[in-house]
Amino acid sequence: MPVRKRRRMDSFEKLPSLHWNWSSSSDQDNTAIYERHTEDQSSLQDSACAHHGPQDSLSSGLEVLPPAGQQVETLPVSPAPGHNNSRVDGTPEGNILSRYEIGRMLGEGGYGSVFEGKRLEDGLEVAVKIARKPKDMKYIHIAGHPAPLPLEVGLLILVNNGPKVPEIIELLDWQDQPDQYILVLERPSPCKDLWDFLNFHDGTLNEDTARFIMTQTTMAAHVCCRRGVFHRDIKLENLLINTETYEVKLIDFGCGDLLQESGYEKFRGTVDYRPPEYRTEGKYHGKPATVWSLGVLLFLLVCGRFPERRDRRMIDDNTWSMPGLSNECCHLIRSLLQESPRQRIDLREILQHEWFKDTE
Repeated sequence: MPVRKRRRMDSFEKLPSLHWNWSSSSDQDNTAIYERHTEDQSSLQDSACAHHGPQDSLSSGLEVLPPAGQQVETLPVSPAPGHNNSRVDGTPEGNILSRYEIGRMLGEGGYGSVFEGKRLEDGLEVAVKIARKPKDMKYIHIAGHPAPLPLEVGLLILVNNGPKVPEIIELLDWQDQPDQYILVLERPSPCKDLWDFLNFHDGTLNEDTARFIMTQTTMAAHVCCRRGVFHRDIKLENLLINTETYEVKLIDFGCGDLLQESGYEKFRGTVDYRPPEYRTEGKYHGKPATVWSLGVLLFLLVCGRFPERRDRRMIDDNTWSMPGLSNECCHLIRSLLQESPRQRIDLREILQHEWFKDTE
């Protein structure tokens, strides 16, 4: 049975992420179906058949990624005055919304809304996120941009700076206004988020399909870290899957931050993906926390539920297994979900695991 959504823990300084309904209008009877659970917002989505393997065309190779942090000039700074008329290419222009036809709402949250959009100059279908600024919103300085940028804008610019990564949502345009900022993002079609996808497939996926999804998600997580970005909320709702090709895209950087060597003392994200060291030590680090979230994601995909205390105890003792799962899959889950961050597999080594080599 698919698990219910659980509570997401957000700090006051970030924009809460939205559960967007990315299905096309033809798939819906009326307005967008949106669920934002303030009490329980975890993730589960549909499953898929298995005619793709991880060796199918994943175009972003790890070896071509630039080193992280080169584009960042300073750490987050205090809130700055609104900076109008900024674009991805840095050229000033009028109100960004005049360049798009805005359609139905895809999602709505406490600090913003997401709409269908169409670029007027060429008819390109996009998603338009309009986010209101909280009083204590963070800004960051990025090379090539004279004014400080809202944190989410800056993170998206960083992860999109370099060779295009199809596993990460593309930022097409943006504008910072005094009381809000606007993001124009690619809108893949047909697609849905992994929560819906998993539930559509009765709550679990076969290993071939899970492997294809995890290959792409791990690639996206690796790219984020290589480019100096800590997504911090990798989960079912924040992964879009093309329902025809099973191509996956990581979305929603609203919980994210710049990746830092020192630990983080505030947790932002979804409680069921929270690394255990935050509970025991009050501190966690970006890459081991990312590995943990990937472990929870894989567990959900192949087991149809979140790991429970008994599972975690057996995983730590290296005795955990699940009937119907391959030895390689169980070993990878144990490697990802070790309680001690020092015992977890390194993010760079995940795709070298034996489970990813089984493409039959």
